[in-house]
Parts: sequence; structure tokens; C-alpha cells
Amino acid sequence: MVCALTAALVLTSATFLVAQEDTHAATGPLFGKTVVIDPGHGGKDSGAQNSTYLSLLEKDQNLDVAYRLKGLLEDPASGATVYMTRTDDRYLTNTQRANKANSFKAADPGDHVLVSIHMNGASNPSTDYTTTLYGKPRKDRALANTVFTTLSALPAAKGTGTIATRTPYQFASGVLLKSDMPAIIAESVFITSKDEGDLLYPEGDTRQDQIAQALKAGLESYFLKYPNGQP
Repeated sequence: MVCALTAALVLTSATFLVAQEDTHAATGPLFGKTVVIDPGHGGKDSGAQNSTYLSLLEKDQNLDVAYRLKGLLEDPASGATVYMTRTDDRYLTNTQRANKANSFKAADPGDHVLVSIHMNGASNPSTDYTTTLYGKPRKDRALANTVFTTLSALPAAKGTGTIATRTPYQFASGVLLKSDMPAIIAESVFITSKDEGDLLYPEGDTRQDQIAQALKAGLESYFLKYPNGQP
């Protein structure tokens, strides 16, 4: 009798814990939301390149961060649905990327946003800052400003404090202008920066994880502010 009672209590406790987890997922800001992740560049378009670590190509790092973000968003504690415009090293035009994003929305109606993942480039290896870009202000700017806030909390690549910033700005990209949902380009860091190269190079994964976590936090903040999607 004691054994049976103990087993019943254990089962009840386990059921309660599962219910708690399910409730947490169901009430999180990302639950039921859909995120289209667009890893920038790809195929013949390698994007920017680090001059110290020549194998460090933007197209590869964009895809790496995209998969990390996908994993974070699809975790049961987040509960988001995720689509990707590319899942391997292939070339897509900006129009093709927007069309794919729109096809995902057509097949799965609901609250969608698009995050195009990029890393910036400059001829000066000391240049490094974070920013976001938007296409149509009414459609995209709220998402750009919200994600920018969390990207701005990234640690500086060298020294103390946080990364330098540039205020989000409008950019005429087909990915942004032709998509039927709030869309941004997230220029997380400068892959051409010597200090960023030291962090991004394959010997460590910390920087890629930091970027993915910052993007996830930005999306959470956006859907907390705008639970029904586009403001």
C-alpha cells in the first residue's frame, strides 16, 4: 500500500512538472509565432572575408548563427516555428529569398517575421559595430529597433563594455521590400575586424552563440511588445 501510494505521488509530481513546462512554453512570447531566418549570402556570393583568417567567410558564419538561432527558437521553452530560406551553401537572389519567405507565410498563416542574418565588412580591420536595417518603416522599423537593442548588449570583441553601435537605418534590399511580413537585416558584427576574427575563428563558438542569443532576445522583446505581430 505504501509503495503504491509513493508511486502515485511520484507520477502525480511528474505530471505536474510536465504541465508546468507545457504552461511555460504556451505562455512564452515566442509560442505560436513563426520566424523566417534568412542566412545572408551563399554559394558564389561569399560575402565579407576576414583578412587574418582567410577561411572565415561571411556566408558560412551567417549559416552557423542561423542554425544556432533556429535551435534556440524551436526549443520547447520557446515554442516558435522556424523556416530557413537556405539550409546549405547555395546562392539565392534577394527576390528568391523574399519569395520563399512569402511562400512560408502563405502555407502557414499567422504571425511571421523575417530576420536576415549578416555580418558587416570594412577595409579597416579595427572597424566593428552592430546595427539593424529595415526596408519599409511602417512594416519593419519596430522590429529593427527592438532587435537592435539586444544586439547592442553584445560584449565588445576586445576589452570591456559593449560593442559599438550604429542607429538602425533604412536600406533598399529586395529581401526587406518584397517580403510580406516585418523584416530586418541584422548586421551583428564586422567579420573583417581582427578582434571579431579572433572570437569567430573555429577554435571557439562563444561569439556565434552570443549573437544567436541576442537575436532570440530581440525577437522575444518584439513579441512581448507586439503580441499580435506587426504594430
